[in-house]
Amino acid sequence: MIIQSFVPDWFFNAEQQKRLSELMNLWRTARDRGQTLPAEQQTELDKLVEAELKAATARTAALVQQINS
Repeated sequence: MIIQSFVPDWFFNAEQQKRLSELMNLWRTARDRGQTLPAEQQTELDKLVEAELKAATARTAALVQQINS
């Protein structure tokens, strides 16, 4: 089961979502130009992607717990 939430929550807040979106736009632009992001931005992007994955996992676990209660 995959649950994708585009609404800020306590698992992944609005500031994180905004920054992830900004970095993804920069990454797409760089990719389309055959370039890469600067290392600092790539590291930040990687950390946000990992945080969103963890948030999605936590969201799913919370939902399953709610369903089973």
